[in-house]
Amino acid sequence: MRRAILAPNLLVALVAGCGDSGRPADSATPTTPGTTLPGTEGLTGTTTDGTTDVVPTEGSGGLTESTSTTGAACSVESCPDGTCVGDVCCAADLACGEICCESDQVCSFQQCVVPGAECVDAAECPEGNYCEYTLGDPGSMGGDQCGGGFVPATGKCLPEPPECDPGVVPEGDDIDCLPRCEYKPQTSFEPVLKYAWTDASVMMPPIVIQLDDDDCNGEVDERDIPEIVFMSFDEGNYSANGTLHAISIVNGALVTKWTQKPAVDTLFPGRALAGGNIDGVPGNEVVACTAEGKVRAYTAAGAELWLTAEVVGCDHISLADFDGDGNVEILTESSVLDGKTGALELSIDGLTSSWWNKKAIAADADGDGQLEIVTPTRILEADGTVLVDTGLGGTFPAVADFDLDGVPEIVGIDNVHGTGTHDLNIWRYDPNAPGMFVVVRQDIDINGSLSPDLCPADSAGHIGGGGPPTIADFNGDGTPDIGVAGGIGYAVFDGKKLLDPNVAPADTFLWIKQTQDCSSAFTGSSVFDFDGSGSAEVVYADEQYMRIYDGATGEVLLEVCNTSGTLHEYPLVADVDNDGQADIVVTSNDYSGLICPKEQMKTRGVRIFGDANNQWVRTRRIWNQHAYHVTNVAEDGTIPTVEAANWTTPGLNNFRQNVQPEGEFAAPDLVVSGHTQCFDGFKAFARVRNLGQAAVPAGVPVGFYEGDPDQGGTLLGTLSTTKVLYPAEAQELVLELPDLPPSFVDGSKSLVLVVDDGMPDHPWHECRTDNNTATLDPACKVIG
Repeated sequence: MRRAILAPNLLVALVAGCGDSGRPADSATPTTPGTTLPGTEGLTGTTTDGTTDVVPTEGSGGLTESTSTTGAACSVESCPDGTCVGDVCCAADLACGEICCESDQVCSFQQCVVPGAECVDAAECPEGNYCEYTLGDPGSMGGDQCGGGFVPATGKCLPEPPECDPGVVPEGDDIDCLPRCEYKPQTSFEPVLKYAWTDASVMMPPIVIQLDDDDCNGEVDERDIPEIVFMSFDEGNYSANGTLHAISIVNGALVTKWTQKPAVDTLFPGRALAGGNIDGVPGNEVVACTAEGKVRAYTAAGAELWLTAEVVGCDHISLADFDGDGNVEILTESSVLDGKTGALELSIDGLTSSWWNKKAIAADADGDGQLEIVTPTRILEADGTVLVDTGLGGTFPAVADFDLDGVPEIVGIDNVHGTGTHDLNIWRYDPNAPGMFVVVRQDIDINGSLSPDLCPADSAGHIGGGGPPTIADFNGDGTPDIGVAGGIGYAVFDGKKLLDPNVAPADTFLWIKQTQDCSSAFTGSSVFDFDGSGSAEVVYADEQYMRIYDGATGEVLLEVCNTSGTLHEYPLVADVDNDGQADIVVTSNDYSGLICPKEQMKTRGVRIFGDANNQWVRTRRIWNQHAYHVTNVAEDGTIPTVEAANWTTPGLNNFRQNVQPEGEFAAPDLVVSGHTQCFDGFKAFARVRNLGQAAVPAGVPVGFYEGDPDQGGTLLGTLSTTKVLYPAEAQELVLELPDLPPSFVDGSKSLVLVVDDGMPDHPWHECRTDNNTATLDPACKVIG
């Protein structure tokens, strides 16, 4: 960007640029060629026959029609405030290639499009659409939401432009694709404490779910400020008499929405919760475990919805629609329940509820389009029929596609109490193999080179180890990797090396760092790409500290005192205050003798961390269960009738990782071209085109220079665009001078055009800035 001062004593006129002649090569109905702004051939536009152009509108409408009608020739003089499109004087902001859009349309990728629904991010748009923020309102802090908090920026849904193959850059007016265009801001990793609830000890992972209508629009949806729901315990009793809390951020402060502490069938505060719409009635519910092994559901307001009549076993709860009928089921370690009533639908043979017994998740492991019950060692059909039994050991499962063939692998962590195991297994369903499964890796010691003697001989961390696995691309190589915490270390395994049978087990580690979790040795973790770099950071808490590790190297980015006796809890990442940026939510407790050795202190409760400079990327406002994997729940809490496979969904293929919305980093890319007219004064034409994947607002200045401005060239004038430039759209600006610069006559200097020239700071950024200049030969000669 160059700061410039307008040269004095110049006549500067703006003529709104006409539309382009370009259009997508695969356009459903080609548009009829129209007119262009006059150039060296003269000032009078040509005329065309009256035509009706039908332009496809994808995603948010059907077909829209724009009509030009034959009449008197349109010219700059007869259309001083608009653009000549054929014989029609079209408002500048409605000109779109060879047609003039209707007033309710915008020009996106050279097509007239009726914008779709209002959106906060691309997740609220139909597939193939993005959220265009120039069509909405900017966010603000406080006041406008009746529940308090941040009002997010909004936009409108528009079809995504076709993306060019790598290395392809469109030229001229015939544009049928746009290059990938992203701007990722430079970030400093400076987490700070934003909010804290310290009333009691917590030793379970919270959930983040929408429970009430904060923006007073009559609906509970993803636009509201989510609640953080968790259970606390007193006097060291994390097995009974738990208190269920729902808290939220209101007007910048953490407040309690409701609490429940039943005296009969008390809650088990060390077990995991789940949240979502389980009864089909608008709004979400919360599901919890009781000390007796029953399951209790609560309404969004905290009232009891139902309690199972029988003991069904309850530890890790998952929500899923197994039969795709729109009725949500509740999966525990040993049962499937009806979401509306809590009635028992299935008792799962061979599974019981205890700390170390096999946990169950829902996934379409055999590719038949229906969810199965998946454990670290088995696959069961939704009716309980055993499809696969590997005979392996295991406690915690996760699912992802490591070889990228569309068939998921099942990751199992074998940490059965008293057996001395701390192993990683990987296997997959294969209907053509004996037993219908293939073992990819077996019995990889997650402790690596670390000694179990780092924990006392009789502790869980010495005898065994291994918590719920996390799957993400830690090193940015395009292949998922595995992160797992044990009793003495946190290890990340390289996904590519795990698939290579020639790589020894000890060489499959990407890295391992010493930690301390001797008490339970089965804490979990989560991951998130805080800066959008493509490599995920690890968020993990052991008995003493919460740490954030660089995913590729294991470098410690943050270490903060966070004491816990530890069960299977883990920190999670979600946007809990709806400010458009990720937050970290972590729990802790002070009932045990554990302290942070450096600080000589303890912590307890729930704490929320964010970036000091507000630079962490956007993420979802939900984390609804222990086995969270994005596709298991919509952001408003709806459980999908047909769950998309996480491992085949673009941008995912992960487990226990939250994500930024699609198009989060889409940016504009402005280029400029031009020509001149050298009689009857001097006219310089500058065409500004947006080759980016996001729109740029009006008001972008273009500097016209006699000679290279970096070499002392003289500024002839500055004009600014007058319309929003959507992807592939252009606008032509015309600078008029009463006299011809002598250097243009003798050819001693060039005409140099600079877009985004002298512009003050603005909130948008281009993905490229090395293409903002065009150098032209004005080709002006003295005639006569």
